[in-house]
Amino acid sequence: MITEFTDTLLVLKAFLLSTAEDWVEELILSAGIIGSYGLVRYFLKGVEKRIHESHAVHFVRLLAPVSFYGVTAYLILLLPEINSLHILLSLFYILVLTSLTQSFRSYVPLGFPSYVAINLSIVASSVMVFFQNVSKTVNPLLSSSFFTYFKLFSAIIITIVLIRLYVHILDHLKDSLLGRVAKRSGLPLFVIYVAVTASWTVGTVEFSQDFVVKLAVLVGILFGYMALLVYTVVSIEKFFGEVEGSFALVESFRRFMYILAFFVLYRGIDFLFSTGETVGKLREVYVLKTELVEISILSLLEGIYLFALLVSFTSLLKHGVYVYYMRKDKEIEAGSLRSLISNVGFLIAVTLALVELGITWKVMVPIAGALGIGIGFGLQTIFNNYISGFILLLSKNIKVGDLVELEGSAGRAIGRSAETIFGKVVNINILTTVIRTTDNVEIAIPNSEFVSGKIINYSLSDPYIRVRIPFGVSYGSDPEKVREVLLRVAQENPLVLKTPKPSVWFYEMADSSLVFYLLVWVDIRKFWRMKALKSEIYFNAWKELKKEGIEIPFPQRDLWFRSPLKVEIDEGKVFKRGTQRGKKGS
Repeated sequence: MITEFTDTLLVLKAFLLSTAEDWVEELILSAGIIGSYGLVRYFLKGVEKRIHESHAVHFVRLLAPVSFYGVTAYLILLLPEINSLHILLSLFYILVLTSLTQSFRSYVPLGFPSYVAINLSIVASSVMVFFQNVSKTVNPLLSSSFFTYFKLFSAIIITIVLIRLYVHILDHLKDSLLGRVAKRSGLPLFVIYVAVTASWTVGTVEFSQDFVVKLAVLVGILFGYMALLVYTVVSIEKFFGEVEGSFALVESFRRFMYILAFFVLYRGIDFLFSTGETVGKLREVYVLKTELVEISILSLLEGIYLFALLVSFTSLLKHGVYVYYMRKDKEIEAGSLRSLISNVGFLIAVTLALVELGITWKVMVPIAGALGIGIGFGLQTIFNNYISGFILLLSKNIKVGDLVELEGSAGRAIGRSAETIFGKVVNINILTTVIRTTDNVEIAIPNSEFVSGKIINYSLSDPYIRVRIPFGVSYGSDPEKVREVLLRVAQENPLVLKTPKPSVWFYEMADSSLVFYLLVWVDIRKFWRMKALKSEIYFNAWKELKKEGIEIPFPQRDLWFRSPLKVEIDEGKVFKRGTQRGKKGS
């Protein structure tokens, strides 16, 4: 950097000395060119005032600086000994770019920071143009460095302009289909632009016809790829928008397509720049290298990418299957297949990622044998639950959507004191099965408990169950009347199935009441909150029994004494108490 600065000072010194030798000629020619530019600009100003079409105004505004920039460049070729022409060329370069910036601002808002950055870059690039031209004959190597800096500042100008143009287009298109495609294409196109610009700046890429064609093909492929993504998302939202799980399907599809886009970008950059040599070097740089394991930087990156790609594809597949079956109202198949795909897909993803990383079965088997003894006890529970999950999915004794009851308690904090857990199976994960109770409390239960323990499944093969609801009436009630009332209450309840028909059992002649059981059939999948059903039937039955004069008794006891009892009454105290009460009443 210090050497370049010193060489620049020497070039500037030589330029000034050469200009001073024929300063009169330099001054006259420069004054003539500047004066001519002033006259032309004055004439065009008058033309601008008469023109009302904005596009024509921009053209007229650019005409003078562009023309004199070309004239100055031509004079440099004819009169290379006139050094002041290089200064004028840089000056007209600034005027051309500032005029273009003004025209651009009339269509696309730049903002003050962007506007300042563009103008500073224009000035800096014009300085680089000047030093590049004056150092060509004196120091060609230094001229090449100035040309690199010129490309850097030009890249800054182009980048700011393209970003502001992209944002303006998005604001104009808003949420239309084309706008969504443009929005999704922003990141991959920016990556390609940065790669192309950086390569052009350092001089590794020249904009030949072949390169431009390849770039156009790659941009077209990316736009088509993002258009496919947006169109598929719109189709999913259209056909599955009301189905449970459609939002998760859309998100998993986007995630998969974004991860896959990295591969498309990688192949595209290789298509543009032929990165085979760089990739080969990364393959030879090892993180770990033994006789059995060889992990290079490239294999590490490929293993991580493959794992992410397979996991995202598994997520897409399981949500797709779930939404497909849920759309057909097949909740059991939807939940079971989703869990099965999730578990198997994760196992396949880990296995293939390890193979891609460089860990083959030759390594996995000895490692598993050596570490199995040491960590077997620690992982026993984990693998037990993991394998139990597969057993549950394959045996189908427990499925997503089933109503189950098992030992335990859930919900003491909310006042639930039941000694069993009753609820719906909502998910079968890798290690646990999630059950949602009637109080909307979710419990994660290890899978092994469903394999080794006793579980009551109310909907294993038939969702129709019989519910017993006890009633106690007084001994003076007519049993036939009681049966008639209870059957009427059951038949009027919309949750009670008409077939099989409800029935009433005269169950017991208890100490204080006649005990009847109302037996009703319900579809437990449609209504699995049995306490709520019983409560509704009790409310209605109470009203109907009261209308019919049927009494609901309370516990009573008759006392029998074997020997006679003698009761003595103190008449004086009774008379005295009665008198006191009369006085208080008066």
